[in-house]
Amino acid sequence: MSFCSRKNGRSYGAALAMVSPMVLMNCGISAYAQDASGGEVTILEPIAVTATEVAPGGVQIGEEELERINPTNIKDVFTNESSVNVSGGSDVARKVYVNGFEDTNLNVKIDGARQVNSAFHHLGTAIIDPGLLKSVRVETGVGPTDVGPGSLGGSIAYETKDARDLLDGDQQWGGYTSLQYDTNGNAHTEVLTLAGRHENLEWMAYRSQEGGNIYEDGDGNDVAGTKPDMENTIAKFALNGREGGRLEIQGNYLKDEAVRPNRANFGALVNGSPPTFQEFDRKTLTVSYVDEAPTKNFNPEAVFSFNQSSLFIHDLQFGSNLRDLKSETTSYNGKLANTFTTGLGIAENGSVSTGVDFFHDTGHGDISDSFASNVSLVNEETSLNGGVFVQTRLNMSKAFRLNVGARYDQQRFEGIDGTTINTGGVSGSANVEYDFLPELTGYAGAASTFGGIPLGESAIYNFASQWNYDGLSASRSKSYKAGFKGENGRFFGDFHGYYTEIDDSHDRGNATRNSTRDIKSLGWNLSGKFQEENWYLRASFSDNRLRSNGLPLSSGSASYHGLQMGTQATLDGAYDWYDHGIRAGGSIEYSFTDNTYDTVTLKQYKVVNVFAEYLPDAVDGLTLRLDIRNLLDETYVDRATSGVDNSSAVPYNEPGRSVLATAKYVF
Repeated sequence: MSFCSRKNGRSYGAALAMVSPMVLMNCGISAYAQDASGGEVTILEPIAVTATEVAPGGVQIGEEELERINPTNIKDVFTNESSVNVSGGSDVARKVYVNGFEDTNLNVKIDGARQVNSAFHHLGTAIIDPGLLKSVRVETGVGPTDVGPGSLGGSIAYETKDARDLLDGDQQWGGYTSLQYDTNGNAHTEVLTLAGRHENLEWMAYRSQEGGNIYEDGDGNDVAGTKPDMENTIAKFALNGREGGRLEIQGNYLKDEAVRPNRANFGALVNGSPPTFQEFDRKTLTVSYVDEAPTKNFNPEAVFSFNQSSLFIHDLQFGSNLRDLKSETTSYNGKLANTFTTGLGIAENGSVSTGVDFFHDTGHGDISDSFASNVSLVNEETSLNGGVFVQTRLNMSKAFRLNVGARYDQQRFEGIDGTTINTGGVSGSANVEYDFLPELTGYAGAASTFGGIPLGESAIYNFASQWNYDGLSASRSKSYKAGFKGENGRFFGDFHGYYTEIDDSHDRGNATRNSTRDIKSLGWNLSGKFQEENWYLRASFSDNRLRSNGLPLSSGSASYHGLQMGTQATLDGAYDWYDHGIRAGGSIEYSFTDNTYDTVTLKQYKVVNVFAEYLPDAVDGLTLRLDIRNLLDETYVDRATSGVDNSSAVPYNEPGRSVLATAKYVF
């Protein structure tokens, strides 16, 4: 277990002298070391240590930051990242947007398992329980090619904890339990996590369950369809070989079943269509192998995964009729790769990763009725994709670094009427970094990415009319970014501009399947952090402009494409009283007025959150925390939420003031 993670539930100010300076440097805080004579004290500057860094301009959220945020949903995870936005409402309505692009245009994985989100455009694309998250890595626009296929706007990799993250030193078994209560809606979450190991075997089991009622907005009005009702179960087993090999098997079952608005991503429809009972569940099984004691020429990675999500919407109203919609999306996917440590004779040192990956996706739809006559009510689309890639990461000199990658994908797509399309394409990316000064690095990148043909909306195959595949072709994106990052002692900063365009972004719910849009996202991101021994202050500022065929994209047409996020800023900080086991902090999110749409002005809003955390000496392993979220009781619609500009819909208002109490006990 990491000393600096505070998972042991203890105040560690008094223990500094017992810990090696290197451990404290890995924590990203200053360390005080006493020499052998017991006299002179040396202050060591903090060193940021990460397991896997993203390309410059990307976003990386680690375990320390996640614990500091104390997320209750996936929206909270990105609350301090102005370049990443998440829509509001219930768990099944949330979608993640990166630089304005919906995450269906990104390669998204959870513990290496590829996520497919083409069931229904009113369904969220980020139905994730953040309780066990260990890290999140977001590659924006220009990223490496070995992340996998379909990374038109980048990629998101979510990683959850395993037994080694929960057990300290030679601890054989342990875990934690936590209880949360939110005054807004009387919401509650219960979590139990158990972990153990014996010789070379590790295991872990995680269970979380939500309950409560719908929340109120800042004006005290009930927001229908927001009742928390997610259940999540994760089990992991790992076998560690004596030579460094690690085989891991994990399974996950997540479900959300509750009454939701007639269209889950809108708070309501103005025609009065009643809410309806909706069931969502996801099953995942992943097997992976890595070598944790690799040699220069043998550093393998193998991942194979099965992922299946199901959606059942009861009595969804269309006009005067009620219809059931059923959808099941299945993906078998995998990756085989090896990394060679080599400078290829042109660099001081570096690495080359080569490998293959694949996915076989099936979208299955079952509708109770159709507006068209003489059409099948049970239908399937399939997509089979195989890719080969090579990615180099080279240190050309102490000041110059070069990352270049290429891949080729071949796809076979079959529509519900038997139409078969074979397509393929090359993707390539390049990132360069140069240290102009020891504290200042410039970087630039460019990429061209083959997007293939995605599955259509399986919940509405043949629903409005017979689906037609004439002229259907693959999409492609081009991305560029350039900027500077600096680090000087306790200060870190980054500024970059970006431009990404997706040609032929697919309208996946259109019965005419070759209906596409050209989407362009242009903007810049600025972030900075100042870190002292026991406090930090961080800020970010983003400006995003997204256009479809040269015009603003309305939220009613935004599904599977993106939304303009406009100008946004965040500020967060925290202070630790180590000797007393106390931490306190807060954050501010500010969205500026946006006049993109002719029919409506997107209003400015500010959200203030504060928290305090206490680790009592009397109970070893206990952490008590109090959060006040939306302290000013602001009534607002999040910039990523659909419906503000849609006269047929009422958008979700975000929760008003919420007091969240958390008790966590580590054993």
